[in-house]
Amino acid sequence: MKQITSFLILVPLLFIVGISYGKDCDKAEELIKQAVNLKWDSVSILKKEWLYKKAIELCPSSITAAKAHNNLGDVYEKERRFGKAIEEYKKAMELAPDKPYPYFGLGDIYFKTGRYKEAKTWYEKGLKYKPDDELTNKRLALIREIERDRREKGVIRARTINKMLTRGTGGVVSITFAEGLIPFDFDSCRLRKDAKAQLNEIGRALESIFSTKDISFERREFPIIEIAGHTDKRGTDEYNLWLSRKRADAVVNYLANNFNIPRERLIAKGYGERQPLCTEGASEERETPCNALNRRVEIIKRKGMIVAEGGIRGVVEEKIALEAEFFYQKGGEREFRILKEGTSLTSGKDYYFIFFRLLQDCYVYILQEDSSGKIELLFPKENESALVEANKDYWIPQTGKLYKLDYTKGEERIYLLATSSPVDSLIEGLSKKEQVKRAIEAYKTRTIYVVKVSPKPPQYANLQNINEFLSRIEGEGSWVRMVKFTHE
Repeated sequence: MKQITSFLILVPLLFIVGISYGKDCDKAEELIKQAVNLKWDSVSILKKEWLYKKAIELCPSSITAAKAHNNLGDVYEKERRFGKAIEEYKKAMELAPDKPYPYFGLGDIYFKTGRYKEAKTWYEKGLKYKPDDELTNKRLALIREIERDRREKGVIRARTINKMLTRGTGGVVSITFAEGLIPFDFDSCRLRKDAKAQLNEIGRALESIFSTKDISFERREFPIIEIAGHTDKRGTDEYNLWLSRKRADAVVNYLANNFNIPRERLIAKGYGERQPLCTEGASEERETPCNALNRRVEIIKRKGMIVAEGGIRGVVEEKIALEAEFFYQKGGEREFRILKEGTSLTSGKDYYFIFFRLLQDCYVYILQEDSSGKIELLFPKENESALVEANKDYWIPQTGKLYKLDYTKGEERIYLLATSSPVDSLIEGLSKKEQVKRAIEAYKTRTIYVVKVSPKPPQYANLQNINEFLSRIEGEGSWVRMVKFTHE
C-alpha cells in the first residue's frame, strides 16, 4: 500500500482547502510528517505506530485523522497484522469516503492474501475516485487472469504466477495459495497428489524466473523465493510453527527435486498461526471456514545478494539465536517441569521461573500478561538495561528464586522478546513495560524456529541437568516466543 506523506502535498486538490484546524490538529499534522520521514526498520516502525495513534487522539474526527488511520493501516499491513490493518483502512474510509487510498489499501491486503473477489471489489471502489491509478489497474488485470485460470484449469497457471512475481505488484511480492490449491491432510506435512497440479505450475513459473537474466549483476542482486507455511489456531504455537515449517519444507523439496530451480534460492519458513487472515469464526475446538482460510501456503519473492566469498544470502535482518525454557514447580515437589500450553498452575501453591542463554549479545525482554489485561515486566527491571551478554546464564527472577502466582485466575501468557535493538526508550511518556508490550504486538507475527537441544529430555529437571531441557530458538531481527497456561 502507498505511504501517504500528506494528501495536500501528493494530490494538491485532494482535500478541501480551508478546513479549520485547531492547535491540536496542527500538532497532529506534524506528528504524521515525523512518522512518514522515519525509516521502515524494525524499531522505527514502532514509533510510526505510536505517532499515528497520537495524531488520531489529538484530532480524531478530521481529514488529518483519516490520513493517520490510513498510514497506520499501512504500518499494520507491513507487520502482517492484517485484521488491524483492515480496521484502520475502514476508519480512514469513514472519515474520507471520497478518497481512494483506503480502498486501495483494503484491496492490497485481499490481493496479497489470495482473496481476489474481495480485492476486486475494493479496487473498483477506489478507482471511482482515481480511475487512472496504474498499479491498481495492473492488479485488477491480474485478478481477471487468476479468475480465468481457476475457471478453465482449476489452478493458477505458471504464466500468471510469473507476472505476479515479476511485474506491477510493488514492494515485497507474495502470492497466497489457499488450502484448496495446495492441500494437506489434517496434522500432516506430506504432500497430497491433488496438490501437485498447482505445485507444477509454481515450479514452471520459478524455472522461468530463475532462467531469465533480468537482474543487475552490477548490483549483485537476484531473487530468492520464500515458501511460507501457515496453519489455523488449533494446536499450540510451538507445534503449529513446527508443522507449518515442515509443510514449507515439503513444498521446497518438491520444487527443487522436480524443476530446474537452484535449491539455495528457496527458503522454507513456518509461521504457524501467527499471521491469521481470519479471526472471527476461528476455532480451536472444531473446523470452521475461517480455520480453512488460515491454512495456506504463500510464496514470497525477496531480494538476495551475492557476497564477496562467492556465496549467497537473503537480504534479511540479523539472526538471533538463544537457548531458553520456561519451568514450573508443583507445590511439594523438588524437581521442575517444562511450562507449556495446557499446564495448570494453582495460586499460592505452584511456582515458575525462566532460564535463557544467548548465543550472541542482544536485547531481551520478558513480559507476563494475565486474564484481566494486567502486564508485568519480568526482565529487565525498570532501572536496568535489556542488553544481555552471549554465553551467560540468566535465571529469572534470579538463581535460587521463583515466581509465585497472585489470585487473578484465568489464562496467563509469558512473552520472551529477543531483538537486535532496544525497544524500551523510543517513546516519551510511555513506561518501559508499555513500550515492550507494543513491541511484542508488532513482532509476534514473525516466525521462529524452535529446536529441542535434547530430543528426549527426562521428565524432571533440576539445576544439574537443566541443559537437557532447553530449546534452541532462532529468528531474524526481532521475534517473540510465547507460552500460555491456565491459572487456577
